Amino acid sequence: MIRINLLPVRVSKKKEAGKNQLVFFALAIVFALICNFWWSRSRGDEMTAREEKVKRTKAEIAQLEKIIGEVTNIKAQQQAVKDKLAVLEKLKAGRQGPVRMLDELAAITPKRLWLRKLDEKGGAITFDGSAGTIDDVSAFLAALKKSPFFSAVELKKTAAKRDGKFKLVDFTINAAVNYTPAVQLAAAAPEKR
Repeated sequence: MIRINLLPVRVSKKKEAGKNQLVFFALAIVFALICNFWWSRSRGDEMTAREEKVKRTKAEIAQLEKIIGEVTNIKAQQQAVKDKLAVLEKLKAGRQGPVRMLDELAAITPKRLWLRKLDEKGGAITFDGSAGTIDDVSAFLAALKKSPFFSAVELKKTAAKRDGKFKLVDFTINAAVNYTPAVQLAAAAPEKR
């Protein structure tokens, strides 16, 4: 019988299989490196794009903040103008208001009622006077309540007294005075012409 030694064939097959495995692992490592490089590059590009977007957004924010600052300045200037106009209206009311208020007071005062004292301090006014009857005081009180120049009208005291052969009623009335109707009446006056 002839014997054939197959051992060298098996060793060569093992060597060849080992070489194939090394080539396969080398190719796998190269493929993994290429994939890793590609992934790293795509992430870097994405990071660069996001950084550019952040820069553009920051520039837009800075521009918007500048516009907001300008709007805030305009609002502050507008408020300053409104405040100045309010001061002017108050000055107009202070100039025309007392005259018109006294004119209104003369018009609403009943015939048998006399004012002895008129005292105004800080928007509050006090009337001291005498009247022929309590009805005259009541009519004066009602007229004050209807007047646009007076608010919070309150009768503080009344007292009946005799002055010689006449019976009189002394009274004290407190109210808040408002001069702005004078400005409104002055503004309406040119429109009537």
